[in-house]
Amino acid sequence: MNIVFLTSEAHPYAKTGGLADVSFALPAALAQRGHKVSVIMPYYKQQMRKLNLKIHSTHDLLSVPFGERREFAQILEHRLDENLTFYFIEFNLFFDRPALYDWDGTEYPDNGERFIFFSRAAMQAIVKLKLEPYILHTNDWHTALCNVYLHSLLYWSEPAFKHCKSVMTIHNIGYQGVFNKSNLMWTGLPWDFFNIYCLEFYDQLNLMKSGIMTADIVSTVSPTYAREILLPEFSFNLHHSLANCASRGKLRGILNGINTVQWDPERDPYLPEKYSKADFTGKIICKAELQKKFSLPLRPDVPLFGVLSRLAYQKGVDVLIEALKDILLHDDVQFVIVGSGEKWLQEKLNDLAYHNATKVGVYIGYCSDELAHLVEAGCDMFVMPSRYEPCGLNQMYSMRYGTVPIVRATGGLDDTIDSYDPSKMKSTGFKFWDLYPQSLVDTVRWAASVYNHDKIGFKHMQINGMSRDFSWSQTASHYEQLYEDAHRTV
Repeated sequence: MNIVFLTSEAHPYAKTGGLADVSFALPAALAQRGHKVSVIMPYYKQQMRKLNLKIHSTHDLLSVPFGERREFAQILEHRLDENLTFYFIEFNLFFDRPALYDWDGTEYPDNGERFIFFSRAAMQAIVKLKLEPYILHTNDWHTALCNVYLHSLLYWSEPAFKHCKSVMTIHNIGYQGVFNKSNLMWTGLPWDFFNIYCLEFYDQLNLMKSGIMTADIVSTVSPTYAREILLPEFSFNLHHSLANCASRGKLRGILNGINTVQWDPERDPYLPEKYSKADFTGKIICKAELQKKFSLPLRPDVPLFGVLSRLAYQKGVDVLIEALKDILLHDDVQFVIVGSGEKWLQEKLNDLAYHNATKVGVYIGYCSDELAHLVEAGCDMFVMPSRYEPCGLNQMYSMRYGTVPIVRATGGLDDTIDSYDPSKMKSTGFKFWDLYPQSLVDTVRWAASVYNHDKIGFKHMQINGMSRDFSWSQTASHYEQLYEDAHRTV
């Protein structure tokens, strides 16, 4: 297949979240399976010039219609192998900035213009480069408009799109790209498209909605999340659009994978000692190193829980803090918490650490790869009390490292974890359903009890988790089927 993958970010070029990981790993996995994959994303000058990329060729200027004027961008080409090429759209007015989407927590006021421009530029680049995709794969609101373009008169007759169908992946429905309707002028589309079946959303422009309504197939990053977003409480007011999509058999859920080379305790260069499911000696050493790093008492016997998270309402950090007040008062445990985010949550966590110095270590700030890998390896259990979690990656990293996840049963967390049951041998973690502090307290105590009193059962969970296959190759095979299904749609 000839696949064009559109994204606003990809690791290692530019990253703010999980979208960047997916936007490199999935195209790479598809390329390894023999498909020709072209990834198109913005060239974020201030982030990417530090990488010293080998730009293999620079094409002629790209003409981009933008409102009533015409802008000119540069196409930069970075070829990784014969099947995988990254194309960067360089347009400094919009993409030469200190951060990708916001500055100091405030979104750039022209984000609508920026990504309408990028979407139009991506379509123009596909034509200019004669990529002729079999599948146009868009991601989240930033590139959703390309689904509309594909079915509009602007590109309907272009030979480059003659055999093309589109797939849109929703990574997080909470971010939709909602802007003033005046931004329609930048799209080049007539006002006919500003209707409830396309771009209109409470008299505003909603780019995510436009993709949902026009893509040939819509996917999300886990099967459970695909069901959850049909409910008003998870859909951020797009449940009617999603229900319309689902009723036509066009809504699917495919679980993300993880990089099993980068996340491998047997070969991890960041760990003080490597280990495997056949020999956990190195994990004991990693635990001691983590305790030392956070100035916690060196106790191999105490259950050590880890949290590595954006400190935000979505992640349930407020519930965690309330639960910890009870747990730290009554239970013999240790916690290591790493993250950054909302200031009030940061302050409360620092306060907990100050008053419970022998039980809690907190680090607020950027989490390096070295620290992230040490937390995953050194902890006995990993806590994720998310309000919603489209897929989640840390629970998969944790299992890979023999660290037992404790999760709220939502989205990808529910899909990836088999909750502890002493009568079954396939358990990989602990689940709770009600998002109340007491539910988390009870589950942490349950997990600590199993750790302390059912050593064999706990070891089985560790080995089960380390044996699971979360590779991108498996995920890529599901996308291959999705792409073929897109071509069967009317």
